[in-house]
Amino acid sequence: MNHTLKKTLIQKIQDTGSSISLAITGGGISVLNDFFGVSGSSRIILEAIVPYNPESLKRYIGSEKEISCTSRTARAMAMVAFNRGMEISKKDDVIGLGCTAALTTTKRRRGKDRCHIAIQTSTATRTFDMVLDKSLSRGLQESQCKTLVLHALARTLKIRQKGSDLDFIETVCDAPKKWIDLNRGLIKKTSSKKFKAVFPGSFDPLHQGHQKMIKIAEQRLDEKPILEISIRNVDKSPLDFISMKEREFENHETVFTSAPTFEEKSDLFPGATFLVGLDTLTRIDQPRYYKNADRRDKIIEKFRVAGNRFLAFGRVIDNRFYSLSDISISENLKNLCDEIPESEFREDISSTSIRQGVLLD
Repeated sequence: MNHTLKKTLIQKIQDTGSSISLAITGGGISVLNDFFGVSGSSRIILEAIVPYNPESLKRYIGSEKEISCTSRTARAMAMVAFNRGMEISKKDDVIGLGCTAALTTTKRRRGKDRCHIAIQTSTATRTFDMVLDKSLSRGLQESQCKTLVLHALARTLKIRQKGSDLDFIETVCDAPKKWIDLNRGLIKKTSSKKFKAVFPGSFDPLHQGHQKMIKIAEQRLDEKPILEISIRNVDKSPLDFISMKEREFENHETVFTSAPTFEEKSDLFPGATFLVGLDTLTRIDQPRYYKNADRRDKIIEKFRVAGNRFLAFGRVIDNRFYSLSDISISENLKNLCDEIPESEFREDISSTSIRQGVLLD
C-alpha cells in the first residue's frame, strides 16, 4: 500500500469517530508512525501499548501460562485492549486491536513466519491470520503486517477500500445479545434457570476426565451438571466471543458468568452442588485468597447458608493421587463436601497438559 492510499485510508478511519485501543507485540508496530503521521489521529487513538517482552505480554493479558504467537494470543490482547479502551472512553464504539507477529529472524524457529491480528468490539470478535513469505526481508514482512492492521480496521468499520493483495484468513463471531450484555456488565450470567449441579471450569479443552466427572455427578445428584465458565478470571485472559463460541459443547449446557470466585458463584447458583477437583478445593480453603482466615470462614459459612455443597474429585498432585480423605482442610468446608473415592474416579489427564501438547512456537 503506497503512502497516498495509507493516508487516505487513515483519514477515512478518523472520519468514523471511533475510539481505538491498540496492543502490538512488535510486528506491525510501525503502523503507529502512519497513524500519527496523519493529523487528527489523536482524536481516535485512545492508547497504544507494546508489550514486547514475553513477561510484559503475560502481565498485559493476565495469564500465568506460556504465550506463543497465535490467533488466540491476538484475541486475548484485543479483549484487554477493548476493556481498557472502554474504561477510558466510556462509549460503545471502542475498538480493541491486538497484533502479534513472528517475523523473519536469525534465530532458529519452528513453524512459519506469521501475523495474527484480532479486533474486539462490543458486538463481535474478528481475526485476521496471515502466513508470511520466509523469503521476504523483515522490513517487507513488517510492511505487510501494518497493512493488514489498517485493512482489519477498515473491514471492521465497513470502509470501502481497494482490494488487498494480502493472502489472509478472516474469521468473524457476531455475539448473541446475552453475551454482549454479560461483557458489558448488564447481566451476571447467561441463564436465569435454577440449577442443582454446576461444574465450574475453563474447559479448554473439554476432555475425558471432565466427561467422567459429569457422568458420576449426574448419577449422584440425579441431574446433569451444567458447565459454568467465567469470562473473567484472576490468572487467565478474558474470554472473547470466539473463545466463548468454542466452549458451546454439543450435549452439554454451558452458562457463561462474570463470577471468577466461588463467593460470586454461590450468589448466582444458590443451593447448587459444585463439582470441584482437590486442587480447586484446597484453593477455596486457603486464607490468602481472602486476606485472612476470618473472612475465609465467613465465606464458607455463606456457602452453608446458601445451601451450596461440593462434590470433590481426586487429583494428581506432585505425582501422587489425592482424594478428599488425604488432605487437610478446615472442618467447616469439609462438612460441605461429598467425596468421590479413587475407586470410582481417577483420571490423570488435565486441560493444561493437553494444551501444552499442541502449543505452537
